Amino acid sequence: MAVLIKEERAVSAWLAAARHLVACPEYTDRNLILEMAAASEITAEDLKIIKAVDTALRQSTPGLSVDTVAGTIFPNGLYKRDGRPEFYARYLDVMARAKKHGTWGTYALRMMRRVARDGKTVFNPLEVIIRKLQASKVGRCYQAAYELGVIDPEYDIADNTDGFGCELPLYDPGVDRNKALNMPCLSHLSFKVTAGKLDLTAVYRSHWYGQRALGNLIGLSNLHRFVGAETEFECGVLTCVATHAYLDMGSLGGPQQTKKMLEDFPG
Repeated sequence: MAVLIKEERAVSAWLAAARHLVACPEYTDRNLILEMAAASEITAEDLKIIKAVDTALRQSTPGLSVDTVAGTIFPNGLYKRDGRPEFYARYLDVMARAKKHGTWGTYALRMMRRVARDGKTVFNPLEVIIRKLQASKVGRCYQAAYELGVIDPEYDIADNTDGFGCELPLYDPGVDRNKALNMPCLSHLSFKVTAGKLDLTAVYRSHWYGQRALGNLIGLSNLHRFVGAETEFECGVLTCVATHAYLDMGSLGGPQQTKKMLEDFPG
C-alpha cells in the first residue's frame, strides 16, 4: 500500500520518510511518495541535518557527500557561475574527462546529452524541455507534455537486474522529444503545468535513503528551480515516488547511530 508524506521542504520530507522506514520491516517499503510544496527552501535546522548526514556519509564512504549526490542530478554550481546555455558545454567537458570508463555517468549527463536513433545526431533533452515550456508561453500550454527520460533502453534493460525491479521506459526522447503529446535508480522525470505553476514528479525504481535520497531530493529541487527560472514558471509541487525505498543504515554509521541521529533531529 502506498504511503504519502507531505512536507514543505526537501529536508523535512527526507527526515519524515527516513523515520517512517526505521519502523518498517527490514527498513524497506514500497511506493513511498513524498510531496513537497516548497522543496528548495532550506532552514537553519535543515542545514544542521544536511551537515550531520554529510558527515556520516563521508565517514562511511570517502569521497561521497550530500553535495556530490545532488550534483549527479543537476550541477547547480556550474549553472550559477556560467548560466544557461554556457554551463551545458562546461559540464559535458568536465564529464568527458571525469566519467569512468564503462560507467553510464550521471543523470545530469543523460539529461544534457543523448544520441538520437540515427546513431549520429546528438541532442540535449533538458534544453528541449526548456524550449517547449518557453513556447507554451506564447502558444497553447499543454499541461502534461514535458517528459524527461533518463533510462537508456540499450544499456539499462539488460540481464543484470539487482533485485529491485526492472524498468520498461515508454518515453523515448530520441523520437518523442518534439511532440507536444504522447540500471539507474531514477527512472523518469515528468514536468507538469498546473494552474500556471510548474510541478515536477520523479520516479525511482529504488531509492536508498541513507546514501542517496537526501542529496537526490536537493538535486531534484535544484533542477526544478532551474527549469522554473529559465521558463519563467513559478515552481509548484515536487513529488518523489520510490517504488522501492530502503533505509541503508550502514551508510549513516550503522543501525544504532542512524536511529539516534534521526531521533535527535528536530521536528
